[in-house]
Amino acid sequence: MKKIILLCTLVIWTLPLLLSANFTYLSDEEYQQLSRRERNVYLDNLETEMANIQQRKADAIARHQENLREIEDLRSKIASIDREYEVVYTRIINNLNLTSSEIEEARRKIDEYRRKIDNWMALSDSELWNNVRTIRQTIEEYEAFKETQVAKAPDFRDDIAEIDRKIVNLENSIDRARPPYHEDNYTVERGDYLAKIAGYSFIYDDTSKWPIIFRANRDQIRDPNLIYPDQVLKIPRGLPHTWRVYRGESLWRIASYPEVYGRGIDWPLIYRANQDQIKDPDLIYPDQVFTIPRD
Repeated sequence: MKKIILLCTLVIWTLPLLLSANFTYLSDEEYQQLSRRERNVYLDNLETEMANIQQRKADAIARHQENLREIEDLRSKIASIDREYEVVYTRIINNLNLTSSEIEEARRKIDEYRRKIDNWMALSDSELWNNVRTIRQTIEEYEAFKETQVAKAPDFRDDIAEIDRKIVNLENSIDRARPPYHEDNYTVERGDYLAKIAGYSFIYDDTSKWPIIFRANRDQIRDPNLIYPDQVLKIPRGLPHTWRVYRGESLWRIASYPEVYGRGIDWPLIYRANQDQIKDPDLIYPDQVFTIPRD
């Protein structure tokens, strides 16, 4: 009997602590199962919980009011900054001597550059490389646009930074799409000659390789000692897989070119790969296009 009384006393003492620590609402059925004393304790805890809820509500309302005051304060600061920005913006636009129509036209151009870059980034590697010349021209146009007065307007600071990032990614994609053999372009400047061009670090860094440039441009260079400003020359990169025959060439001579095999003795490789159009290895003709086998 003492054990039962002790247990009931323990329940009565601990129930309020449990309810206050993590209050559990009872269903009507559960409430009916409580003793009178347990009901009184439960109701006391309900009142305590109600007081806690009311306090939390009051605290929340106070925080809400404080937040509203902070929001109004921030709105006031934003409006002040906006007014200051408009003053500075107007001064910049006036100093740049820009009109609203010029700004709108610049915005159209920027949107067009962005659209083109996004379209190119969606191309396959082969399609991207096939468009590389157009891409380079567009990038050059964009870089020239960046130097204009209108591009310095505050309106376009974020846009230009975004397009610059896109161009870096596009350039990386072009590098990955670059085939093993390709041709770059070089525009001849006054004072250039083939050996000098070949010696540039960004070309071959070797003046003795000028014949490679000459052979790649025999359609427009008759005399290797005569080139002219503004000529656009092809600069071979890598080893070609085909070769167009020019007057006076033989299989031995073609094989001896450093961009082919660099050894005339390897001419049979070309002969065997092109027997469908070479009946006699001593007889080849201008404009024939031969496959150049590569391991």
